[in-house]
Amino acid sequence: MIKRRKHTVPSLNMASMPDLIFTVLFFFMIASHMRNSSPMVSLQTPVGTQLAQPDRKSALVYLYVGSDSRQVQVGNRMVGLQGIHAAIQAERQNLSSEDRRLMTVCLKADRQTPMWLISDVKQALREANATRIIYAAKENKSVVNGQ
Repeated sequence: MIKRRKHTVPSLNMASMPDLIFTVLFFFMIASHMRNSSPMVSLQTPVGTQLAQPDRKSALVYLYVGSDSRQVQVGNRMVGLQGIHAAIQAERQNLSSEDRRLMTVCLKADRQTPMWLISDVKQALREANATRIIYAAKENKSVVNGQ
C-alpha cells in the first residue's frame, strides 16, 4: 500500500502588507493634485482640438464666469466685475514669490457666456496687471481621434 503525504498550504505571511499599503498611499499622495477651488457658477466648458497643459499648476489662479449672471468667481470667492482687481491682488498675495512672477489666470467660462462679458473680465484683469491668461476647454475626442 502506498502511503500518501498530506500536503498543507503554508500560511500567508502578512508582515510586509503594511509596508506595501503605506507605499501605495504615499505614491497617491504625491502624484495627485488637490483642487484649491471648486466652481460655484454653472458651467458647460467649451470643447477644443488643440489643447495644452499649463507649465506650473501652482501658479494658476482660477476665474470662473457663468453665462447667467455677472457674478465672477475668483478662487473660492464670488465677486462682481468691479471686484476682480481686488480678488486677483488677494490671490497673488497667497502665492509664493516665484509663482507671483509666473502667475497665470485660468479663465473657465461657460460656452454660452456673451463675448462682451469675457471682454469686460479681460479688461478688469488688465487693470489688475494679470496679463497671462489661458482659456480652459474640454478636449473634443471625436475630432482628435479622427472620427
